[in-house]
Amino acid sequence: MKIHYVPTVLLLGSALLILLGGVLLLLKGRAVRRTAERFRDRAVSTTATVVSLEAKDLSLGAEPDTRYFPRVSFVPEGATEAVEAQTLTDVPSPPPRVGDPIEVAYDPEHPEHVDVAATEGDVEGAGQTFVVLGSLVLLVALGVAAAWLVLVLVVWTS
Repeated sequence: MKIHYVPTVLLLGSALLILLGGVLLLLKGRAVRRTAERFRDRAVSTTATVVSLEAKDLSLGAEPDTRYFPRVSFVPEGATEAVEAQTLTDVPSPPPRVGDPIEVAYDPEHPEHVDVAATEGDVEGAGQTFVVLGSLVLLVALGVAAAWLVLVLVVWTS
């Protein structure tokens, strides 16, 4: 059996680089999940007033899914000035109107980080995109390594 160094280095080298990319995506997903959990652990609930609504169309299929992210105004505990911020999560349907009160949770260290209280405790989706992408990239890395193995066992041994 003759070893072909150039294709071996190219295939196994690219498999290792793709594998590294997949691992980095998985680590990023884990970091995003932990950040969301830490936010939930220290978040303070309060009532805010809806200042405006921003509609965002999310379209994964044929029909777009409109989500509403309110801009709210509230006074954090121990502060005298009101904070105005865009929420990090969307509101459940039907969306509130401008001027309506809404329950929010905010980070006392960074009051501009506001979440809709109706989504409190829901960190299951945090980092999920990175985990799915990382898993797919790892599968591609395995496919490249398998292609090299097929070359070794089938083509180069003939």
